[in-house]
Amino acid sequence: MRQVLVINSSVTGPASVSRILVEHTVQSLLAADPTALVVYRDLDADPVPHLTSATVAGVRGVPSSDDELASQARSDELIEELRAADVLVIGAPMYNFSIPTSLRAWFDHVLRPRVTFSYSERGPVGLLTGKHAIVIEPRGGLYSSGPAKVTDFQEPYLRQLLGFVGITDVTFIHAEKIGFGPEARELALATAKSRIAELSARIMSGEPAPAGSSLGATADIDFAAIMGGNLKRVFGEHDPARRLVAIQELYAPDAILHEPDRSVQGHEAISQAVTELLDHLPRDFVFTAVRPALGHNGVGRLQWTAGPPGGPEAVTGLDVAHIELGVIKTLHVFLDPPSA
Repeated sequence: MRQVLVINSSVTGPASVSRILVEHTVQSLLAADPTALVVYRDLDADPVPHLTSATVAGVRGVPSSDDELASQARSDELIEELRAADVLVIGAPMYNFSIPTSLRAWFDHVLRPRVTFSYSERGPVGLLTGKHAIVIEPRGGLYSSGPAKVTDFQEPYLRQLLGFVGITDVTFIHAEKIGFGPEARELALATAKSRIAELSARIMSGEPAPAGSSLGATADIDFAAIMGGNLKRVFGEHDPARRLVAIQELYAPDAILHEPDRSVQGHEAISQAVTELLDHLPRDFVFTAVRPALGHNGVGRLQWTAGPPGGPEAVTGLDVAHIELGVIKTLHVFLDPPSA
């Protein structure tokens, strides 16, 4: 029986985007595997105390006082919950460009030398390997791309903390611009829920990550899957919410789309550019790959045609993508001249 550990850290109550999406994730995981055991840890209702001079030896040294022994017992309890989990779900809203202090206190108790990590001649080694982590990241603004990206101290910090104890299979679910009004909030929720459903089914079925999503060498990139998916799920998708989910999976947050007449950067800008393109095409137009994409050394190419089903071809072109760490960093779209 698989076990799911759920960490909530939002302080804004049950209607918070964080808690809504965390619970949606739990229900999606249970829909995929009804036998899974779910363990909840609510850091608002039952906060983990911050370490002080009176308690730190319980985690970082040899405890002797009652306070230090209590601190060690609390650390033991939290670590055992984490060790037993196959899947970790963390609700981590952005507070002041980083994470809630309650979540930081939890990490202070589970990052414990010789228990969840150790040091070797080659540096630190995480001891809690083989787990999946889903991190829900609600944000009032847009931080995955654009000018505010440099102020995102939330996601890199969480990736480092989890990786330090050996949890490297981490998926971050963004719900951005929730402070921009009710419509933006609902779009963020809908987009996140769509991605959560697909992710949960994959994790609980035991399927490997989608082709090309690993952090391996460029020789392992599945150019056909990534570029073919982009042609169908991005340029062939009229629904903005579903398209944005696909872009978040297929593109780096700071990816650049180069079209013949302009360039745009970031997930939302790329989605808007595709919307504007599709608005100028007949509704029944479809994009079709001439043959599977080919590539090497991180650069792939895909020839395609577009037109009504069954033809005739209205336009043909070529996509050239630079792919790093399994996602598109840049995409150049070339259109063939009409006489070609």
